[in-house]
Amino acid sequence: MSGRKVLLFLLSVYAILAVICLLFPADGLAIGKATLSFPTLAEVRESVFPARQEPSPSPEELLQQRMQEVRSAEHRKFEAYFRESPARLYFPGDDLSLFDSLFAALDSARSRQMRILHYGDSQIEEDRISSTLRNGLQERFGGSGPGLMPFGNPYYTLGFSQSSTASLSKTMIFGDGARRSDSKYGIMGQCARLDTSVFTTVSPVKQNTGANRSFRRLTLLAGNGSVNLKCGNRNYKSSPTGNESGVARIVVDLPDSTRARFSTWGSADIYGIQLDDTLGVCVDNIPMRSCSGTVFTRISSAQLKEYVENDNVRLIILQFGGNAMPYRKNGKSISEYKESIEKQIRHLHRIAPRAAILFIGPSDMSTSIKGKMQTYPHLPMMVDSLKAAANNAGAAYWDMYGAMGGDGSMAEWVKARPQLAGNDYVHFTPKGAEAVGNMLLETLMLYYDWYRLRKYGSAK
Repeated sequence: MSGRKVLLFLLSVYAILAVICLLFPADGLAIGKATLSFPTLAEVRESVFPARQEPSPSPEELLQQRMQEVRSAEHRKFEAYFRESPARLYFPGDDLSLFDSLFAALDSARSRQMRILHYGDSQIEEDRISSTLRNGLQERFGGSGPGLMPFGNPYYTLGFSQSSTASLSKTMIFGDGARRSDSKYGIMGQCARLDTSVFTTVSPVKQNTGANRSFRRLTLLAGNGSVNLKCGNRNYKSSPTGNESGVARIVVDLPDSTRARFSTWGSADIYGIQLDDTLGVCVDNIPMRSCSGTVFTRISSAQLKEYVENDNVRLIILQFGGNAMPYRKNGKSISEYKESIEKQIRHLHRIAPRAAILFIGPSDMSTSIKGKMQTYPHLPMMVDSLKAAANNAGAAYWDMYGAMGGDGSMAEWVKARPQLAGNDYVHFTPKGAEAVGNMLLETLMLYYDWYRLRKYGSAK
């Protein structure tokens, strides 16, 4: 048989098979109990010319792919919050990496202690807001104790009481207190003059069940003289210091982790006492009643620098603006205040270049307008100006006004049950301060989780 006839024969066979493929039922032909099946044209084509298939991923590659999908979803969730939430942080240039060094310090706090300074007006008196932030950070990153306290007068907070057998004279940079000519007010902007013997007791109140109720170490900050301290059976004495700050420290390992009892005598300025653990996170509450936050350039830079460097200060929180509200009623005066705040932040950046700075603006505040308690008309302008001041000076901004609900929210917080703000329509109740503290804590921790996700691929 010739080649041509063979080819025609084969083509005829293929044609007959193709017709059978087209006519044969797709689900087969039942004959008795048996079912005859015949491939379809598509199946024949696939067997002759198989479709090209990408190799299946290995289990490891598949797991990596799934994790990347999860991370992408997490990224979208975080980014939506950072764009839309009224409680978000506002960073200069939307630089979400600005607090990376702070978060790295938190990660390392169990091996090297780090400190946060929380300055503010009367909204943070009695350790309000600060105590909630402290408890949350110490539970997550280690540490204990209330941190820095003034010395020489009875002093009470939400978590601690301090009693003294003598009331010492004080100088302070804020409020109506006596002023100094040498600007050496210490890190708290106030100091007490020790000129007699004083017995001091500091202990947690019964209701304090947080991580900060215990402490291991007492540090007394003194200068401009000499001070003696006795704790338990041991005596200590401040040594003269040759540094520009003039600040000397007496450090005492405490025999009792829930109470500090000690005697002091001599002649010196006392800038405060610290009650801390040896590792972890410390949060210092530094209220400045009636202050608008424009005082830091009038405190000894050497003393501020001594503290932030010696104590590894990695975040400075400035919570001001409320005291300026009743007096800054037009664009010109608000602009002047903005420029002053910007100057303070730049000054602190020069003193503490390794510390991040977070400015917290005023809460909503109400005044009587036509017989009804309403938000100060110029408050939104103040908020926008302070946000610009903070960002211009390289600091982050947290909009407490927006976070609590914006216009008219203070009246709602006063009406809430339990009451979240006082009848002055300005200050938070302890419950309200705790709510604000929790908002601030959770916001910071969300940015911390974002840092972990970017750095390690996991928010945990």
